[in-house]
Amino acid sequence: MDDYRAVRELLPAPPLDPEVQQAGRDRLNRAFARERRFGRGRRRAAGPALVAAAAVVITAAPPPAQQGARPVAVAPLTADRMLLAAAESVARQPDEGAWWGSTLVNGREFDDPDHRYRLRQSESAEVWIPADPEARTWYRTTYLGAEPASARDEEAWRAAGSPTSWRYADPPGLVTPERAGGVVNGGAGEARTWSSEDWDFRIVLAGEPLTKLGEVPDTPEGLRALYGAGVDDRALADNVVRLLVYAPVTSGTRAAAYRLLASLPGVTAAGAVTDVLGRPGEGLEYHSAELPVTGYAGETRTRLVIDPATGKPLSIETRTAQEGRLLEYTAIRDSVWTDQNPLKESK
Repeated sequence: MDDYRAVRELLPAPPLDPEVQQAGRDRLNRAFARERRFGRGRRRAAGPALVAAAAVVITAAPPPAQQGARPVAVAPLTADRMLLAAAESVARQPDEGAWWGSTLVNGREFDDPDHRYRLRQSESAEVWIPADPEARTWYRTTYLGAEPASARDEEAWRAAGSPTSWRYADPPGLVTPERAGGVVNGGAGEARTWSSEDWDFRIVLAGEPLTKLGEVPDTPEGLRALYGAGVDDRALADNVVRLLVYAPVTSGTRAAAYRLLASLPGVTAAGAVTDVLGRPGEGLEYHSAELPVTGYAGETRTRLVIDPATGKPLSIETRTAQEGRLLEYTAIRDSVWTDQNPLKESK
């Protein structure tokens, strides 16, 4: 069995359309009615209508289990198999257009000042990166606010008087106008739109910034050479994941990035998981070379959640190594190549 088929078989089969199912039942009933007109004791071969109707209805039900048959154990996907399957899927995604548009949700989780409950702070971000290296990149960010991270945290928050802002000596979380004053606000902010000449700050390439899409290789060996021979495996994994999420590269380059990630030691499968936005996917984890911005001093792991159907990344999450507690994340709501940039056209 090939890897892509293994991933596909993990996905639930789509349900049969109710109208198709009912039509099949009606055809089967009519066929049986014609059979009954021949009377008891007389039998004939089933006609085409009966065979076709039965076929429609049979497809709606699973085959009966064999008596005494043992269930077949399905081996869980390893990290390299999952990544190679994702490479096959993402290679088929369209990659033509004048703009690479992404809609992201960035977030942090941290304790309230008195350590009674945890808060989740988030912002949305639209990023439109041009294929033309001479054009400007457009951004729109909206602060979404801060709220208790879970139902248990909400109970503790209510017991503390349901505050709508929190003051810290050294505020954690996202960069906001209030942060300079030591305040984390619970309420949402207004959208802010601007443009910039460069997006290369997103990709660390050992002093070699990307300026043209043509400079990005579409083979694992080429990507490894681009990042440099002196980059250790953890930093290489960070850079590859950053390229997968942020960079306006071809589907072939994204597939190569997955294959390169599959070859790195220390990347493990987390199995079927749910990302921070509640979407199901397959999780992969590794030790990052980067320190979390939340101020956590313990050991952490980075989790990459992938949609196995498309091969697209759903989120990057930094979690504590022992408890798996969420510290920070970027969730990708959408990413697409297109010829329109709504931010540029709205200005």
